[in-house]
Amino acid sequence: MNLSLAAGSTESFITDPLARAARRAVAAGIVVVVAGGNAGKTADGREVYGAVGSPGHDPSVITVGATNLHATATRTDDTVAGFSSRGPTRGRTVLPEGPWIDNLLKPDLVAPGNRIIGALSADIFGQRSTWNRLVTTYPQLANVPGAAQAPNRTLMQLSGTSVAAPVVAGAAALLLQVNPGLTPPLVKAILQYTAQPLPGANLLEQGVGELNIEGAVRLAAALRTDIGPALAAGTLRAGDPLLASGQRLPLPQSTINGQSFNWGRLVVAGGNHLLSGDALFTRFQPIYDPTLNWTRQLVLRSTVLYWPLTTVPRSIVEGRVSNQNLITAGVVWIDGNLAQSTLAGGLFLPASTWANQAATGSGFVLSGGFVLSEGFVLSEGFVLSEGFVLSEGFVLSEGFVLSEGFVLSEGFVLSESVRDPASVADPSLTGEP
Repeated sequence: MNLSLAAGSTESFITDPLARAARRAVAAGIVVVVAGGNAGKTADGREVYGAVGSPGHDPSVITVGATNLHATATRTDDTVAGFSSRGPTRGRTVLPEGPWIDNLLKPDLVAPGNRIIGALSADIFGQRSTWNRLVTTYPQLANVPGAAQAPNRTLMQLSGTSVAAPVVAGAAALLLQVNPGLTPPLVKAILQYTAQPLPGANLLEQGVGELNIEGAVRLAAALRTDIGPALAAGTLRAGDPLLASGQRLPLPQSTINGQSFNWGRLVVAGGNHLLSGDALFTRFQPIYDPTLNWTRQLVLRSTVLYWPLTTVPRSIVEGRVSNQNLITAGVVWIDGNLAQSTLAGGLFLPASTWANQAATGSGFVLSGGFVLSEGFVLSEGFVLSEGFVLSEGFVLSEGFVLSEGFVLSEGFVLSESVRDPASVADPSLTGEP
């Protein structure tokens, strides 16, 4: 399922209607890919943090940001598009324990979304007067280099995270074609683990990196094809082998267009923790259960109820659970051995820095797995709460502007589906250079 919404919401994913609907789709076994939003900069060019839209603020969906390919086939010059919405998510609610701010690491990854060329819809005659409304309103979108714009052969170019998200949705479809037994969380983990971190961009700008379909397909092909059915049947337990018979994990490196690069080998779990290690894909991790939704101290389980004698979902009931096994032994916590005072500042380190830690084996290796029990206080991981002081000495609070020009959004994002660009030069419409 591909969603291009990025609706404005200050609600937590726990209560937000769009997030709840997307979460239920995931619980029913559907991979949900969503556009993160086009609110990465203010009108005067300052970078905005905390502006990911709904339902992209839900931890179960794959939230996609956009990259600028700079009109080349090489990946070495790819950058995160300025308009692409940055994290962390800022939804809030009140739980029995007190106030709650989501603070999720988003987006999950990025994909090409700047000046992407595609088909221009028209009627069967393809006359200019029948071109779609977007192009008739902004005719510069039809200025595609080399396009003859003949009837029934018309092209347009478009930009935005709504263009990037379908790229990831298509990648997810390829993974399911290679391995139909993958669960939605496992598809997400594979896409993140094999992504390529872009130099200079941090976790809140690019997630764990840029989509790498070649590597993702190879990793998916190495895993069992009965994971989903075995989980549904109750025969797949935490720590059970995930590799297919005779398979081993592929080399964590890809070569595309003659250029080789290392995978980032990072997976976000629990909303704001970085995981790595072979055990993520050699052993079944409970977080790959699509009915589980884990964020810091909160674990939700969705129970899918079906109509009698059918496989058609009737309703989905969600509730909190405790004493839930989440991660098995052998998984590496990249942020598990760092002092709390360094973690917020760590958000702004290039994602490649964290990928280097994964590649060199840095981090805390779980020896006995991880179970979130009642009364257990888990390290908050990467958190930006109201009034949190970064190690650099800056205070991030609602609407506070850093001297570098960064802005922490209050969480309001215009819906992509109804948003009118401020001008015909708006890069979220016409693209960046």
